[in-house]
Amino acid sequence: MTRRYYSSRVKQTPLSTVQLCQKLQSLYRLYLEKDFFKEKADLSRSSRHPDAIKHEAALALDFQPFPIEDWSSDKISVDHIFDTIEFLYDYVSKPGEWVDKETDTGFRYSDYDSYNTADGQKEFRDTANLFLKNYEGGFVLNKDGEIVALGTHGIQHILDADIIPYDKVNVDDKVQEALTKWRDRHSTPAEKREAVRKLADVFEWLKKTNKLSSVLDSKDESVLFDIANNFAIRHHNPKQKSNYDEAIWHSWMFHFYLATYHAVIRLLAKKDGTKDND
Repeated sequence: MTRRYYSSRVKQTPLSTVQLCQKLQSLYRLYLEKDFFKEKADLSRSSRHPDAIKHEAALALDFQPFPIEDWSSDKISVDHIFDTIEFLYDYVSKPGEWVDKETDTGFRYSDYDSYNTADGQKEFRDTANLFLKNYEGGFVLNKDGEIVALGTHGIQHILDADIIPYDKVNVDDKVQEALTKWRDRHSTPAEKREAVRKLADVFEWLKKTNKLSSVLDSKDESVLFDIANNFAIRHHNPKQKSNYDEAIWHSWMFHFYLATYHAVIRLLAKKDGTKDND
């Protein structure tokens, strides 16, 4: 279920929080009826809300989501909705064929012959993303089961591009931390600035290890640091610009640095002979 129909293609009307809640309830009912929660949560068409999954939800979340069907949509917060979608994602698996089985004692019964977590999570994720992109500025449930900001059209591919293995501690992890902080819908302007700084620090490390100069000329290299230094991102001195519109300029800097990172790291991987399929 990944097709978007006429009105959602030509006229994107943002969902209200109430509508978002209703979408979640429909998502849950759909995959409950398809037995996608049967293997891991013992939730199915015939067996609903066993105590075990209620206890697991109570321990993992700061509220009790079950029974989801009984939610009052005008009293549920966005955090509850997003938490529940992420929680359900962890308990999804797609059932295989319905077959006849027999126990060692000769008892006969019918059940699914197998379950596939990857296929189940992909289908659940694709369906959830049909409506998540229409809430506020747009969100997406990623492969890690986390709901993050979608990013504006045209730069989403930069946010979603793979972080190819290069240097886990000094590069890979820092870029991932910057992405997580940037895409968190609760991030403050200060936290957004910190995300930009983390990317600038990656380039600083690449410069100090003489990696950056091997794929960029000196003029291009200096531009990277001029941006962070002149806009009060990394250092603090009287000559820095500090009266600019942070929301606009931090967004531009973050995406500029991220795009440059993807280009530089792939050039370095190619130069070092590291396999890269992107």
